This record gives sequence, C-alpha cells and structure tokens, in this order.
Amino acid sequence: MKRRHYLGATTATLAGLAGCLGDPEYSIASVSGPETAGSLAFEVTVADAGITVDSPGSLALTLRNDGEEAVEIRTPGVWPFGMVTLISTDDSEWRTLLLTDGYAETDRIEVTANSVNQNNTPIVRALAAGESVTERYVVDGKRLQGDGTYVLDGYFKDGLCSYRTGDGEWSVLRPEVSVTVSKRALLP
Repeated sequence: MKRRHYLGATTATLAGLAGCLGDPEYSIASVSGPETAGSLAFEVTVADAGITVDSPGSLALTLRNDGEEAVEIRTPGVWPFGMVTLISTDDSEWRTLLLTDGYAETDRIEVTANSVNQNNTPIVRALAAGESVTERYVVDGKRLQGDGTYVLDGYFKDGLCSYRTGDGEWSVLRPEVSVTVSKRALLP
C-alpha cells in the first residue's frame, strides 16, 4: 500500500511540475543606477527579484525633483515614464517591454502578446520642488530574451521622458541603468 501511495504522489508531483519545467525562471541579480544629474534624481530599485512561472519580478522607478523650482515632465502614453523596456546588451534589437497597470488605465497605449502601439500625444505635468513620483514595472519572464545584462530605456528609443525648467529646451531623460538577470535553478 505504501508503494502505491508513493508512486501516486510522485506521479502527481511530476505531472504538476511538467508545465513548469519548460519555462525558465530568472532572478533580478542587480541594478546599477545613474548618479543624480542636475535637479532631477532618478532611482531604480528591485521591488520583487524573483521572475517565476507563477509570478513576474518588478522594478520600481522613481523620479525626484531635488531642485528649488518646478520641473515639467513630458512623456508619451502614460505618466510618468511612458513605455519602458530592457534592451539586451548582447543583441541591441531585442526589447523586453516592462508592464505596468498604467497601460490598462489609458487609451493611449495598447499592449498585446505580439504587438505594442502608443499614441504619441504627450502628457505634460509639473513635478514640484521636493516632489517625487514612482511607478512599478513588471518584468515578465516570457518576454525576456534570457539571462544576462540589460539596459533600461524607452521602448521606442525615445528615453524615459523629457524634462525642462521654465521655458527652456526639452532634455531627454536617458539614465544609464543596467539590470543583470540570472537564470534560477528549477530544482534544488
């Protein structure tokens, strides 16, 4: 009787793992962020490092105005960073779109499994002195090219957003942030 129970439990466990074994699992190993430039400080932190079959990982992007006057932020699609991607350093053409709830809350962006569309009408808002804004982006393992080092940028090569003070010229925010993703062992 114990042998039947053992074989039944083993078969059920392996059947349960069968779907999981085909999908690789990853972990966000490290994020190296930029230094503060001017009055704007940009920071990326790992909100959830595990990128598993059941649960994606996530990064929190924060923009803070450390200056003494308001800074205007301009972005297409969704506030405050638009469509964000990880670009593989091995193959600069491969872009992994990071997902956020903001995509579902706007009619300016359409994301499907196979396509991405963005309305380029800009959203312009002011970030007051001392104010910050944070958006959490999801890293879905099915969209990743694999483990390795990635660079954070805007999906359409337009940076994360543009900014200016007063009536000055718009500058593109394109921080040099690298994200290292490592493959996780599926079985201990």
